[in-house]
Amino acid sequence: MSATATWAERYIERFQFKLVPLRGKVPIGEAWNDDKNLIGTVRAARGYCHANIGVCLEPSGLVSLDADDAEGARLVLAAEGLNLDALIAVTPTIIGRAPRLEFKAPEVKLGRKAIVWPPRAEGEKPVTVLELRAGRVQDVLPPSIHPDTHRPYRWLTPPRDGFPPLPESLLRLWLDFDAFKHRARNRCPWAAPEPEPKTQRSTGQISQSARHGPSVIAAFNDAHDTVAILESHGYVRAGRKRWKSPNGKNMAGVVLLPDGKVFCHHMSDALGDGKPHDSFDLYAHLEHGGDVRAAVKAAAQVLGLNRVSA
Repeated sequence: MSATATWAERYIERFQFKLVPLRGKVPIGEAWNDDKNLIGTVRAARGYCHANIGVCLEPSGLVSLDADDAEGARLVLAAEGLNLDALIAVTPTIIGRAPRLEFKAPEVKLGRKAIVWPPRAEGEKPVTVLELRAGRVQDVLPPSIHPDTHRPYRWLTPPRDGFPPLPESLLRLWLDFDAFKHRARNRCPWAAPEPEPKTQRSTGQISQSARHGPSVIAAFNDAHDTVAILESHGYVRAGRKRWKSPNGKNMAGVVLLPDGKVFCHHMSDALGDGKPHDSFDLYAHLEHGGDVRAAVKAAAQVLGLNRVSA
């Protein structure tokens, strides 16, 4: 049995991984991430004949942080209160060309996200600083050979006791990625900062354009607080930034994000759809059963607007 087959057998026995045959870093075959094409039994692992191997994240219960540009990743994460090296010390981490940290996937479904900086100079490629990896994508595993360095991938921090949960601080960045992406882009040392996205601010008067659906939503968000809406619908505070859901089995799974939006971890809750919610979203879900058109019309009446289009 080959060395890679031995590793594959261990991965399946210890962690119930769903494995992917690789050529370099590229999966072999079409529909490689379909369940039927993944390697998930010891018997199949023992017959493994390829040099490189990967793990398909979602069916293996994993998500990962790939620090493609380690120094850049340290910079943008430090600005968010996260220490990359401290995370590496306590998180199973694979080294190929750069560190990749593997976490137990949270209950909420996540997707792949990337922080990319502009090219350093004309004619160069953009710089991928880090990737937040989730879904039916694959991560290369040891003892695969890196196609660029021609050296084996290795566990810098081995998964002796399994994989830790994704830290809440990292989950918040994932869930509110657009805001994180903008902040991270403006940490680029060689590129001019991009302006803050324009937002409509309340001036005490409603303009003619604010009488239409999208601006009704913006005006509603300006005038209403997410926390107040939550608590008026029976969500009970259980900490500075957490609440217990009326439908959440007494768990404090409703979280206030840095931008003021709310995320709910309870799939049984009306808000548990895997997305962060602003004040209008809460209003639409909790008072109008998710009917956005009805919520826009009702919000327009609350705001004293005469003309509404959803």
